[in-house]
Amino acid sequence: MPQFLTSEPAEAMLAALGDALDLVDFGIVLLDRDMRVRFVNRRFVELSVVPQALLSTGPNYREVLSHVADSGHYAVPPHKLSAYVAEREAAVLAGTITPMEIDLSNGQRLLFRSIVKPDGGRILTYTDVTQIKAEVDQERLARDAVERASVELRFSNETLESQASYLVSLAEDSEANARRAEDANRKLELEIAERRLLEAELQRLATTDALTGALNRRQLFKLGQQELLRVREVDEGLAVLMVDIDHFKSINDQHGHPVGDEALRHVVARLRIGLRRDDLIGRVGGEEFAIVLPVITGRTALEVAERLRTAVAARPLLHDAARIRMTISVGLSMARATDRNIEQLIARADQQLYQAKRSGRNRVCHAELVVPVQWAGA
Repeated sequence: MPQFLTSEPAEAMLAALGDALDLVDFGIVLLDRDMRVRFVNRRFVELSVVPQALLSTGPNYREVLSHVADSGHYAVPPHKLSAYVAEREAAVLAGTITPMEIDLSNGQRLLFRSIVKPDGGRILTYTDVTQIKAEVDQERLARDAVERASVELRFSNETLESQASYLVSLAEDSEANARRAEDANRKLELEIAERRLLEAELQRLATTDALTGALNRRQLFKLGQQELLRVREVDEGLAVLMVDIDHFKSINDQHGHPVGDEALRHVVARLRIGLRRDDLIGRVGGEEFAIVLPVITGRTALEVAERLRTAVAARPLLHDAARIRMTISVGLSMARATDRNIEQLIARADQQLYQAKRSGRNRVCHAELVVPVQWAGA
């Protein structure tokens, strides 16, 4: 516990500390041993949309959870909200909670922790980690880099938790030193900035193909499965395109592998132009890519496939004085009521891709009626 260096009134010191805590980039909630809210900072209010009118009444933790749930802020179906709130409250009551993720209806993802104080109260922290969806599937060099980043991230998290606990303790102590709290806050902000850099690197290594910037195979399958389940709930269609670069081996043979790498990046850039923000593109093989098109009809999916094929054919790769003409073959499959995983759609699209290549390349093939899917039990 720090020693006092000034004799300023306790109220002035607490006000300065409250201002300092309002500057940190994660939400903080302090509960007493009866689970009543004693302190929240500004970032928590922004993340939870809890009104000041409720906080001023000194609510208990259950009331805060219920308000957030009733506001539709949790990404939880309405019929499951009551059980979700009860589980959250019970977990905090049980004691310290290891980091867990909370999804919000606006697309945000929060990393939540609960720490038990010596007096029986709780310190809750909420960090916005929307961009972090770590799932490592890289070659050995990438895996080593992810492991190093993970060690540094764990160390950073432990330091941040220690600093957060320290700052909240200062807020409760009427004799806390304002200058020491300000120095600790600056240090915390620096550590948060360093953590963001680590998280960004971890995210990139864990989810993307290092050469093209497209999703890696595992991340594409993971997000594609999520989209399949999502469109099933809203009774919408979903399409998968399998894309293969025609005669790619000849580009490597004639111009060298560095040009081949450039050709892969060129094709991904051309494909992205014709896709929506929510569409997914991933590299699943050497020169083979898969594209997931959620919330789409069969007719529109076919139009998208033709547009992508035309976009690649219309813009050759320029390398030195050479204009390397490139084309793609595309296989299309639409989700069926019997589909339970994204691999089934990819397998059918892959069959159509081979049909496109056998038919002369630079074309789109599909063997299904492009009509809206009717999900079983929907």
